[in-house]
Amino acid sequence: MSILNGLNSEQRKAAEKIDGPLLILAGAGSGKTRTVTYRIAYMVLEKEISPYKILAVTFTNKAAKEMKIRVESLIGIEAKKVMISTFHSFGVRLLRVHATKLGYDANFNIYDADDQKKLVGRLMKELVITNKQLTPASVVSKISKYKEDGDEPSDITKEAYNTDTKVIAAVYEKYAEELIKNNAMDFADLLINTNKLLDDPEVLEKIQDRYEYVMVDEYQDTNNIQYQIITKIARKHKNICVVGDEDQSIYGFRGANIRNILDFEKEYKDAMVVKLEQNYRSTQNILGAANSIIKLNTTSRGKNLWTEKDKGNLIEIFSASDGRAEADYILQEVIKGKNNGRSYKDYTILYRTNAQSRVFEEAFLRHRINYKIFGGMQFYQRVEVKDILSYMRVINNPKDTVSLFRIINVPKRKIGAKTIEKIKDFADENEIMFFEAMGRVEETKLGSAIKVTVFRLYEMLNKIIEESQFLTASEIYDMILEKTNYMNYLTTYDDKFEARIENVKELRTSIQEMEDSEEYEGFINIGEFLERTALVAATDDLEEDTDYVKLMTIHNSKGLEFPVVFLVGMEDELFPSAKADFSDDDLEEERRLCYVAITRAEEKLHISHAFERMVYGRISYMREPSRFLKEIDEKYVDYVNKSKIVSKNINLENKKNKLEGLNIITKADFKVDSKSPFKIGEKVTHKKFGTGIIKDVEVGKRLVIRFRDGDKKLPLILAEKFLIKE
Repeated sequence: MSILNGLNSEQRKAAEKIDGPLLILAGAGSGKTRTVTYRIAYMVLEKEISPYKILAVTFTNKAAKEMKIRVESLIGIEAKKVMISTFHSFGVRLLRVHATKLGYDANFNIYDADDQKKLVGRLMKELVITNKQLTPASVVSKISKYKEDGDEPSDITKEAYNTDTKVIAAVYEKYAEELIKNNAMDFADLLINTNKLLDDPEVLEKIQDRYEYVMVDEYQDTNNIQYQIITKIARKHKNICVVGDEDQSIYGFRGANIRNILDFEKEYKDAMVVKLEQNYRSTQNILGAANSIIKLNTTSRGKNLWTEKDKGNLIEIFSASDGRAEADYILQEVIKGKNNGRSYKDYTILYRTNAQSRVFEEAFLRHRINYKIFGGMQFYQRVEVKDILSYMRVINNPKDTVSLFRIINVPKRKIGAKTIEKIKDFADENEIMFFEAMGRVEETKLGSAIKVTVFRLYEMLNKIIEESQFLTASEIYDMILEKTNYMNYLTTYDDKFEARIENVKELRTSIQEMEDSEEYEGFINIGEFLERTALVAATDDLEEDTDYVKLMTIHNSKGLEFPVVFLVGMEDELFPSAKADFSDDDLEEERRLCYVAITRAEEKLHISHAFERMVYGRISYMREPSRFLKEIDEKYVDYVNKSKIVSKNINLENKKNKLEGLNIITKADFKVDSKSPFKIGEKVTHKKFGTGIIKDVEVGKRLVIRFRDGDKKLPLILAEKFLIKE
């Protein structure tokens, strides 16, 4: 009997296609992980392909871990020989081996967004940048975008069209130099430098010969650099299998290119295409709603999800008077379900933006309902945890000045900014790294007392560095806490010191758990541990058995499934977001995001919207229900309080007096001037504000135009002068 006997006909067709290019268009919940893992098992057990020859890459640690577990359950210990990894983890492995080719040491550290901002902030001070509009966060964002587009600092300088761009180019140039100097890479570098390594013929040949069979999960989410990496590796043997769903491409804002999956057959003319449409997750009503929405996208390949399950409950649509009423409705549904035998862990709230979580948190806190937010501050980003990790990073890589500057005065040692500056000047003058300059602090012009303090810190760190090659990560952690007396320092930090101490202890637990895992067999070195923490994702710590309500953005829910889902905030300008009015591509991505949200639900789906909502500190009235609600075929939905929609619209007429001074305009305040050259809904371009859409035209007075950064009121006399119709 073949191991593939348990697959359905389409899954089996995909699993049996081993040689040559294969595109698996896998609808939500259609068993793609099952298909891929059985395909790997079939290759090893029945086709007798060496597991060392197989590379399978995906996007999240959670997905990679699940794939490893499933493959091991099918083929046993041979599974450990298959390279199943995220893109970033695969890149790091390659870079550790060949780092010197790019000017790095193998023990390079990985900078997260916070590290990037700290480094860029320091460089902006050194370059004396006074423009307050350019924040470290905004400059980091620009630099990351330049990197992903393959633009070097010199490219930006040549094409700079304004002062801000020139300034960012200057920071970018210094930033790139500092990364190499600090022996550190940011997340973009992990992919960019992997791609650069594969331009080396010797490295490329080794990788191509090692991995003759390449599989890529979630191919619709690949960006241009990931596409290039995979294309280079698969070019020699062309045994490439990509799995994905064009209808779930939701990361355009992060550089994902949907054309990679849509154009696969153009690139590989002899590719086989298999569609997986049978859904094993949701009820037919949920799938019917998802199908009716996504079919409106021009990028959709016409998959039609179906299931052998029952029709199930209709989708309940609730119209709330305001955001708090929406939260109360969900609260009551959770309490009712709990009383009827459900667990809190059955419930998940999905929203478009992180800011929407607050009102639900407050409701759950009032009623002492366990909940957890995913995608907020992650454990490894907490101040006290990051402090200990920074000590570990300095021990792993003494060139890392971002981490060194963070802990040089933690706990307090009276080593201030001026002292750091003088040591840095000495290091620059002698062309040595900052850490080495600390060891030669006696040669500086600092006072004798501070020299002693700096040298003691250097000696303490250097002793641990010298011993670190023989120590596990947990032993190094213990030495840091003992020699710094960090726990005692936390008692003086603030009134939350007990929670902070618990977090530091939890870090020790996380190290121990990794050491005890089968993967590391009792020993994890400091570099391996730091690599794992650097590559952790928002939902990696999602505990399926813990009883709490889960709250997360739709983006963070990708790849997950939940018994009961509340999809909240379904209002135009919130979901879809306002950007959807400016671009058909943006609207289609928002629709795909809605499709993803709907297909997370296994048994029951609630959708809600509100007529009033606090948005960025202001009450926004007359909010229109999301256009996506109108796209769902009515046979799949139940409007649980349809009558309230009408009454709410009437009641809002009495609230016009509250609108004064707000940037929200109601249709009742305007009468359209038929003679005006401008009409509601028209696209216009303004030299300063960019592309906008006319929301309202007030007779003889002004226009209200929605631009990307908000609504603007423009007198007609100026509109005719400064607006260009598209």
